[in-house]
Amino acid sequence: MRTNLKLAALALATTAAVLTTTGCKSQPAHPNQINVFDGATYDALTLTHGALTSLRASVAATYPQYKTEFNQAAASYATALNAYELYRTAVTKPNEAQVASAIQNLTMSIMALENAFEADLHVSSATAATIRAKAAQIRAAAGGNISVADILTVLEIAASIAETVPAAQPYAGLAAMVIEATDAALNAETAAAGQPIDLSTIQPLVPIS
Repeated sequence: MRTNLKLAALALATTAAVLTTTGCKSQPAHPNQINVFDGATYDALTLTHGALTSLRASVAATYPQYKTEFNQAAASYATALNAYELYRTAVTKPNEAQVASAIQNLTMSIMALENAFEADLHVSSATAATIRAKAAQIRAAAGGNISVADILTVLEIAASIAETVPAAQPYAGLAAMVIEATDAALNAETAAAGQPIDLSTIQPLVPIS
């Protein structure tokens, strides 16, 4: 778990730094992308896949009380991926609006999952509100890379809120899980940056039974 000595100040710095460097600049183009929308959607799905892969292991093994929310997020991910796969293989003009809608629904599902975690982290409402307000300002400057920035904002808000949980608290393990999931998402996106789009790397996750 990242150091939490600076608590909320460090959390805000983390959110600002990551959203500024990742959400607001253009990611390297994928050599086989159809267009900018195609590449941005792949990046958004890569981020989400990285986060859900990390969360699945922890939820299944240690936090089964979040199984329902996780499975709902995984189902939304599968729906978004299916829409994206159809978009990439369309013979006629691909339907960007359908994919964008699926990504928006996925973002809401990820937000619902993260909100379930946040409710059990016992972070003060004032601290959470401050982090969300700062993230909203940064998100507003993210430009056209909407699908990536929206999902990244949700993940970074969750991680930044989790950063404020002292290591001595009984729910510090839950906070660490949230932070690790965001780290996994960013690592996945970094690894895929500038690489050919490969749908085999972002296939749906198996629901937790």
